[in-house]
Amino acid sequence: MNPETAAGVFTAARSEFAAWSGRLWRPLGEILTSVARPRPRERVLDACCGTGASAIPAARAVGPDGAVDAIDVAEGLLDEGRREAAALGLGNLRFAAADVLTWPHDGYDVVQSSFGVFFFPDMDAGSRRLAGLLKPGGRFAVSTWRGDGMSRIVPIGRAAALPDRPELEDAPPRPNHSARVDTAGKLADWLSWIGLRDVEVREVAYVQPLHLEDAWTFYLGSSMRGFVGGLSADALDRVRARFFDGLREAGLDTLDAGALIGVGRRP
Repeated sequence: MNPETAAGVFTAARSEFAAWSGRLWRPLGEILTSVARPRPRERVLDACCGTGASAIPAARAVGPDGAVDAIDVAEGLLDEGRREAAALGLGNLRFAAADVLTWPHDGYDVVQSSFGVFFFPDMDAGSRRLAGLLKPGGRFAVSTWRGDGMSRIVPIGRAAALPDRPELEDAPPRPNHSARVDTAGKLADWLSWIGLRDVEVREVAYVQPLHLEDAWTFYLGSSMRGFVGGLSADALDRVRARFFDGLREAGLDTLDAGALIGVGRRP
């Protein structure tokens, strides 16, 4: 997904994205940060930060003498993060609207990205560039979706949109970068392949009940929103009904947000 597309999709999704923060993004962001383990006085880059799910706990961890740069292209999500950081008095946390792959600063102790690297146009080149912003010995930490979890809901969402967005059928398929890092073994191998050492991967089980209305909020607050961009209210109602039917037919009444968190060090 190019930066302009990502910015449009996730800025439009800001309210629905925020609605899922407490149930999904914040807990998983806290877990990513607990594995990356930023320490007092360290400098952290949080790439594709969204509303700050992992940037805010990182800012708490590094303390007032540390610093966190939280970068995303979606200004609407950043506004949510800025408000929360201000309310918490986190003066060491800076949110910036930018393409993190052109971010000009380096010398970080930790670079972390919560469910972001697979959106890069070139996941390998983009992630190598981020790892290159680390000090020697610095930690690069990423979270990705486990292959047998979240991937079940996306095809249902796409199929629900197709009758009103037939052009999706003819669109060239986007590279499915997430499939390359959706098992512990794949993620470990990939982190080593992009040049990191001392690689470790942790598996996170995270399943919760999924009410139909909550599922629709999740649809509109995630990258699936791109399937329905520009549709009228009537068309959205049709997509919503087909999405609910698809979930029922699949017997999908839980959201399996099982994740993988990988950490490696820059040599």
